Amino acid sequence: MMVVIEVEDQDDEDVPTLHHEGPDVRTRMVQAAATLIGARGVSASSFADVLEASGASRGSIYHYFAGGKRQLVAEAIEWTSEQVQAHQRGCDATTPSGVIEHFVDLWRQIVTSSGAHAGCPLAALASDPYADEPQLAAAVKRGFEAWTALLTDQLASTGMNGSDALAIATTTVAAMEGALILCRARGNVAPLDAIATQLDKLVTTRT
Repeated sequence: MMVVIEVEDQDDEDVPTLHHEGPDVRTRMVQAAATLIGARGVSASSFADVLEASGASRGSIYHYFAGGKRQLVAEAIEWTSEQVQAHQRGCDATTPSGVIEHFVDLWRQIVTSSGAHAGCPLAALASDPYADEPQLAAAVKRGFEAWTALLTDQLASTGMNGSDALAIATTTVAAMEGALILCRARGNVAPLDAIATQLDKLVTTRT
Protein backbone atom coordinates (compact mmCIF):
# COMPACT_ATOMS: atom_id res chain seq x y z
CA MET A 1 0.00 0.00 0.00
CA MET A 2 1.29 3.47 -0.80
CA VAL A 3 0.27 4.89 2.57
CA VAL A 4 2.93 5.68 5.12
CA ILE A 5 1.32 5.92 8.54
CA GLU A 6 2.84 7.98 11.29
CA VAL A 7 1.61 8.50 14.82
CA GLU A 8 1.58 11.99 16.23
CA ASP A 9 0.87 12.93 19.82
CA GLN A 10 -2.60 14.40 20.22
CA ASP A 11 -4.35 15.84 23.27
CA ASP A 12 -6.88 13.02 23.61
CA GLU A 13 -5.46 10.07 21.76
CA ASP A 14 -2.86 8.93 19.26
CA VAL A 15 -4.34 8.80 15.80
CA PRO A 16 -2.39 7.58 12.77
CA THR A 17 -1.88 10.33 10.20
CA LEU A 18 -0.60 10.24 6.67
CA HIS A 19 2.75 11.27 5.35
CA HIS A 20 1.74 12.82 2.05
CA GLU A 21 3.56 11.55 -1.00
CA GLY A 22 2.35 14.01 -3.59
CA PRO A 23 0.84 17.46 -4.15
CA ASP A 24 -2.58 16.33 -5.37
CA VAL A 25 -5.14 17.70 -2.92
CA ARG A 26 -7.91 15.28 -3.80
CA THR A 27 -5.62 12.28 -3.37
CA ARG A 28 -4.37 13.60 -0.04
CA MET A 29 -7.93 13.95 1.19
CA VAL A 30 -8.83 10.42 0.10
CA GLN A 31 -5.69 9.04 1.75
CA ALA A 32 -6.42 10.95 4.93
CA ALA A 33 -10.00 9.70 4.98
CA ALA A 34 -8.85 6.11 4.52
CA THR A 35 -6.42 6.36 7.42
CA LEU A 36 -8.94 8.05 9.71
CA ILE A 37 -11.67 5.55 8.88
CA GLY A 38 -9.32 2.68 9.60
CA ALA A 39 -8.40 4.18 12.96
CA ARG A 40 -11.75 5.63 14.09
CA GLY A 41 -14.51 4.33 11.88
CA VAL A 42 -16.65 6.39 9.53
CA SER A 43 -19.01 7.97 12.04
CA ALA A 44 -16.14 9.34 14.14
CA SER A 45 -14.23 10.74 11.15
CA SER A 46 -15.40 14.20 10.10
CA PHE A 47 -14.59 16.41 7.16
CA ALA A 48 -12.78 18.68 9.62
CA ASP A 49 -10.56 15.76 10.61
CA VAL A 50 -9.80 15.02 6.96
CA LEU A 51 -8.95 18.65 6.26
CA GLU A 52 -6.60 18.78 9.22
CA ALA A 53 -4.88 15.51 8.34
CA SER A 54 -4.56 16.32 4.63
CA GLY A 55 -3.72 20.01 4.90
CA ALA A 56 -6.49 20.82 2.42
CA SER A 57 -8.60 23.96 2.50
CA ARG A 58 -12.28 23.89 3.38
CA GLY A 59 -13.18 24.83 -0.16
CA SER A 60 -11.71 21.53 -1.30
CA ILE A 61 -14.71 19.71 0.16
CA TYR A 62 -17.16 21.37 -2.21
CA HIS A 63 -14.75 21.35 -5.13
CA TYR A 64 -13.83 17.66 -5.05
CA PHE A 65 -16.63 15.99 -3.08
CA ALA A 66 -19.92 17.51 -4.11
CA GLY A 67 -21.55 14.26 -3.02
CA GLY A 68 -20.52 14.94 0.57
CA LYS A 69 -19.13 12.52 3.10
CA ARG A 70 -20.57 9.45 1.40
CA GLN A 71 -18.65 10.23 -1.76
CA LEU A 72 -15.41 10.74 0.16
CA VAL A 73 -15.88 7.51 2.10
CA ALA A 74 -16.65 5.55 -1.07
CA GLU A 75 -13.53 6.89 -2.74
CA ALA A 76 -11.44 6.12 0.35
CA ILE A 77 -12.65 2.53 0.30
CA GLU A 78 -12.00 2.14 -3.42
CA TRP A 79 -8.55 3.71 -3.02
CA THR A 80 -7.68 1.35 -0.16
CA SER A 81 -8.83 -1.64 -2.18
CA GLU A 82 -6.70 -0.62 -5.15
CA GLN A 83 -3.62 0.04 -3.01
CA VAL A 84 -3.81 -3.39 -1.41
CA GLN A 85 -4.24 -5.01 -4.82
CA ALA A 86 -1.30 -3.04 -6.22
CA HIS A 87 0.87 -4.27 -3.36
CA GLN A 88 -0.21 -7.87 -3.83
CA ARG A 89 0.26 -7.77 -7.60
CA GLY A 90 3.90 -7.07 -6.86
CA CYS A 91 4.23 -10.49 -5.24
CA ASP A 92 6.64 -12.73 -7.14
CA ALA A 93 6.38 -15.68 -4.76
CA THR A 94 6.26 -19.13 -6.30
CA THR A 95 4.89 -20.92 -3.23
CA PRO A 96 1.56 -20.61 -1.39
CA SER A 97 3.41 -19.64 1.80
CA GLY A 98 5.15 -16.83 -0.05
CA VAL A 99 1.88 -15.49 -1.46
CA ILE A 100 0.25 -15.41 1.98
CA GLU A 101 3.31 -13.89 3.65
CA HIS A 102 3.41 -11.08 1.08
CA PHE A 103 -0.21 -10.20 1.84
CA VAL A 104 0.17 -10.38 5.62
CA ASP A 105 3.42 -8.42 5.57
CA LEU A 106 1.65 -5.36 4.17
CA TRP A 107 -0.60 -5.23 7.20
CA ARG A 108 2.29 -6.04 9.54
CA GLN A 109 4.09 -2.94 8.24
CA ILE A 110 0.99 -0.79 8.74
CA VAL A 111 0.39 -2.05 12.28
CA THR A 112 4.04 -1.61 13.24
CA SER A 113 4.43 1.87 11.75
CA SER A 114 1.23 3.10 13.42
CA GLY A 115 2.02 1.76 16.86
CA ALA A 116 -0.88 -0.70 16.43
CA HIS A 117 -3.43 2.12 16.04
CA ALA A 118 -4.21 1.53 12.37
CA GLY A 119 -7.02 -0.66 11.15
CA CYS A 120 -8.53 -1.68 7.84
CA PRO A 121 -10.91 0.95 6.40
CA LEU A 122 -13.05 -1.74 4.76
CA ALA A 123 -13.63 -3.59 8.02
CA ALA A 124 -14.21 -0.32 9.86
CA LEU A 125 -16.93 0.67 7.41
CA ALA A 126 -18.49 -2.80 7.44
CA SER A 127 -19.14 -2.50 11.19
CA ASP A 128 -20.26 1.16 11.03
CA PRO A 129 -23.85 2.43 10.68
CA TYR A 130 -22.79 3.93 7.34
CA ALA A 131 -22.60 0.36 6.02
CA ASP A 132 -26.38 0.55 5.67
CA GLU A 133 -25.81 2.85 2.69
CA PRO A 134 -26.06 0.63 -0.43
CA GLN A 135 -23.26 2.46 -2.27
CA LEU A 136 -20.86 2.07 0.63
CA ALA A 137 -21.83 -1.52 1.37
CA ALA A 138 -21.20 -2.34 -2.29
CA ALA A 139 -17.76 -0.71 -2.17
CA VAL A 140 -16.76 -2.84 0.82
CA LYS A 141 -18.06 -6.00 -0.84
CA ARG A 142 -16.13 -5.24 -4.04
CA GLY A 143 -12.96 -4.62 -2.08
CA PHE A 144 -13.04 -7.84 -0.10
CA GLU A 145 -14.01 -9.83 -3.19
CA ALA A 146 -11.16 -8.31 -5.20
CA TRP A 147 -8.57 -9.19 -2.52
CA THR A 148 -9.92 -12.72 -2.24
CA ALA A 149 -9.98 -13.21 -6.01
CA LEU A 150 -6.42 -11.97 -6.41
CA LEU A 151 -5.12 -14.21 -3.64
CA THR A 152 -7.04 -17.14 -5.12
CA ASP A 153 -5.45 -16.61 -8.53
CA GLN A 154 -1.98 -16.26 -7.05
CA LEU A 155 -2.34 -19.37 -4.92
CA ALA A 156 -3.65 -21.32 -7.89
CA SER A 157 -0.68 -20.15 -9.95
CA THR A 158 1.63 -21.93 -7.49
CA GLY A 159 -0.09 -25.23 -8.26
CA MET A 160 -2.78 -25.29 -5.59
CA ASN A 161 -6.16 -26.58 -6.81
CA GLY A 162 -8.90 -24.04 -7.30
CA SER A 163 -11.20 -24.95 -4.41
CA ASP A 164 -8.35 -25.01 -1.91
CA ALA A 165 -7.01 -21.73 -3.27
CA LEU A 166 -10.38 -20.02 -2.79
CA ALA A 167 -10.84 -21.45 0.70
CA ILE A 168 -7.38 -20.38 1.85
CA ALA A 169 -7.70 -16.94 0.26
CA THR A 170 -11.00 -16.39 2.09
CA THR A 171 -9.51 -17.66 5.35
CA THR A 172 -6.50 -15.37 4.92
CA VAL A 173 -8.57 -12.22 4.46
CA ALA A 174 -10.88 -13.11 7.35
CA ALA A 175 -8.00 -14.03 9.66
CA MET A 176 -6.10 -10.86 8.81
CA GLU A 177 -9.11 -8.66 9.59
CA GLY A 178 -9.59 -10.37 12.94
CA ALA A 179 -5.91 -10.07 13.73
CA LEU A 180 -5.98 -6.32 13.07
CA ILE A 181 -8.69 -5.91 15.71
CA LEU A 182 -6.64 -7.88 18.22
CA CYS A 183 -3.52 -5.90 17.35
CA ARG A 184 -5.33 -2.69 18.25
CA ALA A 185 -6.71 -4.18 21.45
CA ARG A 186 -3.32 -5.51 22.57
CA GLY A 187 -1.23 -2.67 21.22
CA ASN A 188 1.21 -4.86 19.32
CA VAL A 189 1.67 -6.93 16.18
CA ALA A 190 1.72 -10.33 17.93
CA PRO A 191 -1.80 -11.41 16.78
CA LEU A 192 -0.86 -10.80 13.16
CA ASP A 193 2.33 -12.79 13.55
CA ALA A 194 0.31 -15.60 15.14
CA ILE A 195 -2.12 -15.87 12.24
CA ALA A 196 0.78 -15.71 9.77
CA THR A 197 2.29 -18.76 11.45
CA GLN A 198 -0.99 -20.67 11.42
CA LEU A 199 -1.76 -19.76 7.82
CA ASP A 200 1.66 -21.01 6.81
CA LYS A 201 0.92 -24.33 8.51
CA LEU A 202 -2.44 -24.46 6.76
CA VAL A 203 -1.08 -23.95 3.26
CA THR A 204 1.65 -26.55 3.75
CA THR A 205 -1.06 -29.18 4.32
CA ARG A 206 -2.58 -28.33 0.93
CA THR A 207 0.57 -28.59 -1.17
